[in-house]
Amino acid sequence: MRVGSSGKSGQRIPKCPEFARIECMKFGIYLTFILLLSVVVAAQDRNSPDNQPHITPKNMPPPKENVPPDVAAGEAPVGESSSKDSQIDTNAKRTSKPADDASEPDDVQEMRPYDPHKAAKDVEVGQYYLKQKNYRAALERFNDALLYKPKDADAIIGLAQTQDKLELSTPAYGNYRAYLEILPNGPLAKQAQEAIKRLEPTVQAQKESPELEQVLKEGQDALARNDFETAYARFAKASQMAPDNAMVNFHLAESLKGMQRLDEARLFYQKSLDLQPHGPQAREARRQISEIRMVLGK
Repeated sequence: MRVGSSGKSGQRIPKCPEFARIECMKFGIYLTFILLLSVVVAAQDRNSPDNQPHITPKNMPPPKENVPPDVAAGEAPVGESSSKDSQIDTNAKRTSKPADDASEPDDVQEMRPYDPHKAAKDVEVGQYYLKQKNYRAALERFNDALLYKPKDADAIIGLAQTQDKLELSTPAYGNYRAYLEILPNGPLAKQAQEAIKRLEPTVQAQKESPELEQVLKEGQDALARNDFETAYARFAKASQMAPDNAMVNFHLAESLKGMQRLDEARLFYQKSLDLQPHGPQAREARRQISEIRMVLGK
């Protein structure tokens, strides 16, 4: 068919310009070159030793364990640290348990170093609080002093006097005796002896019931540490064993007050007064009732 002649459809095909034929030839040559180049590259990749199994590629370094250490450059032999300070003894015995190992309780307690200067400062502040009748604050200071200096006579007698004011008869009795063991002729020896004679009937009365004595001792020890929840639990048990014991009710009120359960504390202060209107804790019970009423507006 000649260009420009009519076909079956009767349409005429336009002539292709000369430059268009040249461009088509160039494109065909370029496409052929790209295809040939792709075939050559693929063939080289298949023959490359890097892709052969069981052969170490030429462009990869040998395994690290086979490379001898460069000691001059500061490298250490395999298995050793490059720094002596950072070496870890893998055979060393573990001194602490992992965080998730809770199979056994940790008996380690906070230890304070022996420091008589800090102990003396705590005693000084404790005596100030004792004079101000802030017995709870004084209790903490004297206990802290004994952590720094366990056999400090001034701290022991101060603690005994504070416990005595708080009607903690059993621990006060024991600390008065401890003071006399350290300083039998000390400046407060006579006062300690008088306190022991005064407290002895109360302590002996508690010993008549060994179980009650143990519960009261645990409660008084907890109260002396300002551990009010433990003290409450022990005195509540003691109250079941001796419901008409004025001292038990008084200490139960003290525990409740420390837990900020003021309304309940007021009731037990009042019960201790009803049982012993002129007892050793009566005056303090009245004062506490008055303070609680002011706070609660009752």
